[in-house]
Amino acid sequence: MRRLQFFLFLFISFSVFFYDSLSAEESMLARYDLDNPESHVKLAPVLKEISGIAVTDDNRLFAHDDEKGTVFQLDMKSGKIIKHFSLFEERWFGQDPVMEDFEDIAVSGKQFYMVSSAGVIYGFREGNDGEKVDAVRHETFLNDLYDVEGLCYDPESDALLLACKEYPKEFSLQRLVFDKENSKRKEKPVYSFSLKSMSLDKTPRFLIDSKFLKKKSAKKKFKPSAIERHPQSKTYFVLAARGKLLVEIDPQGKIIDVARLPSKDHAQPEGLAFTADNEMLISNEGVGGNATLLRYSMRKQRPAIQ
Repeated sequence: MRRLQFFLFLFISFSVFFYDSLSAEESMLARYDLDNPESHVKLAPVLKEISGIAVTDDNRLFAHDDEKGTVFQLDMKSGKIIKHFSLFEERWFGQDPVMEDFEDIAVSGKQFYMVSSAGVIYGFREGNDGEKVDAVRHETFLNDLYDVEGLCYDPESDALLLACKEYPKEFSLQRLVFDKENSKRKEKPVYSFSLKSMSLDKTPRFLIDSKFLKKKSAKKKFKPSAIERHPQSKTYFVLAARGKLLVEIDPQGKIIDVARLPSKDHAQPEGLAFTADNEMLISNEGVGGNATLLRYSMRKQRPAIQ
């Protein structure tokens, strides 16, 4: 019995070591030195609750705030506001400003998209400075229970990917009391919204194993706050404000690598984007001060495995 336990211990230890080593070898995340950002700038007070960021094909940075449909173009290096424009929606009584709990922004060609925490997607064009831009609303079957936080464009499938903080179980009318503790699955779903059919697939594109990631998090919880596709590796980077984690995932949803973000630089990391030359940008909401934007250069070679 003791011999069996000993060999079982060796097998588990080897499996964990092999997984970590394999991840480190294949990881694009390991190419970024998270302790040494290329730049670290404070943003204007109006961007204190910056929620999402995105980079266009011609390498320009855009951001948005939390509750108003206002989009800002920012200088990548200085963080200064270059221009801003606002979203309006056509209603029976005329145009009305778009007000939502916006969580992230994505760009596909010349088309912009923003998503709310309830899974409502707005499509719109880029506006001039101070312009009012018409936005088109797209409903999905998601709602507040899913708590959508991340949005990115996937060119391979011509779709938007939506990362959720929660994965609620189906509600049963036979249950008189809604048990909040047992109402959520442990995985975190990422859904696909086709830009051809303008509809959301009912089956998640992939599920993120939050149980494994809880071991890496100081808060013991993993809840995505942003998702972005890496332009070189074609893998997905998922950011989590709680626990300050950055996770790299392959297109099938397998976890490749995990890294902790330094608390001194990332009070509340909410936005994630990549530039044309593979620099990584992370925005942080202002906690007791201004919001910040950090820029990380990608190293030419992966660091040696210790």
